[in-house]
Amino acid sequence: MKEEELSVLIGGPGFMVEEYVRIVRDRFPKLKIIPYPVLTEDDHSLVPQGIEDVDIIASFNAYPNAMTRVGKLKWFQILMTGYEHILRTGLIPHEVLLTTAAGTVSIPVAEVVMGYLLFFVKKFRDSLGNQQLHRMDRMLGQMRELHDRTVGILGLGHIGKMIGKKAKLGFEMRVLGYDKFVTDFEYADEMYPAHKLDDVLKTSDFVVIALPLTADTKGLIGERELKLMKPTTYLVNIARGEILNKDAFTQALKERWIAGASIDVFWGDPTKEDVLDENDELWDLDNLLITAHNATGTDRYIERTAGLFCDNLERFMAGKELINLVSVR
Repeated sequence: MKEEELSVLIGGPGFMVEEYVRIVRDRFPKLKIIPYPVLTEDDHSLVPQGIEDVDIIASFNAYPNAMTRVGKLKWFQILMTGYEHILRTGLIPHEVLLTTAAGTVSIPVAEVVMGYLLFFVKKFRDSLGNQQLHRMDRMLGQMRELHDRTVGILGLGHIGKMIGKKAKLGFEMRVLGYDKFVTDFEYADEMYPAHKLDDVLKTSDFVVIALPLTADTKGLIGERELKLMKPTTYLVNIARGEILNKDAFTQALKERWIAGASIDVFWGDPTKEDVLDENDELWDLDNLLITAHNATGTDRYIERTAGLFCDNLERFMAGKELINLVSVR
């Protein structure tokens, strides 16, 4: 199809939509672009005019008010890596192409993970507490090093591989790779198949969850798995909350089955901001670091995801296979 024949809806937070529109319009000046600046839909009147004829949607979510009015959608580009929240809506017909932004956030997420590990072993929380008290205390307790420690990475997709690369090359850590499909990874000291999860958990000083959320991975890490870890182990989850059993995880931290944890993901729709209740006891645990699902949110996020969408748009118009096509629906 020709550029001037296509209509594209770009949906998401307002300030981001403006930037996406600018980038896409620079590459495709003849393209009809309909901005839909919305985080969550509250009012049908917000749905823009002309949406009935949209061919392509590039968005963070499948918005019900808008989707029910689209009549000839051909392709939905998710401006995120994860896609299970889109599938849960049931709003994307099977004949509609579905693609993700996988690979665009590997660098920022991997940087955040290494920051978490340093936060733990260098006792930055204690130092910040002393700074607030205007107290100089060099006796925080013995710190640890990342050098030559073992990190088990559960899931070797784009993000998991980048974490492994930075752990190995940046800190000379021992990297254990765990993946159902990937059998070889240049930065892994050892690779473990799906039935060897226990071995990874027992051995690792740090466990990083980087798996996609599927029927097989939902609830993968529960009480049994948490108790297999060493009491000195730190757990990081930057994948999806549902992979980690929340009750068991909370108990593990409170009773010190593990040394501590950091989470950038929660239990529920990853596009929502209220996924952890303000009264949840996790907020007050002194061995947990919580970040607001913003590990991806750097100054290059829009540039990278918009670039991927534009590359895919060129392929779509040329009749070529799209990048990051979701084949299992």
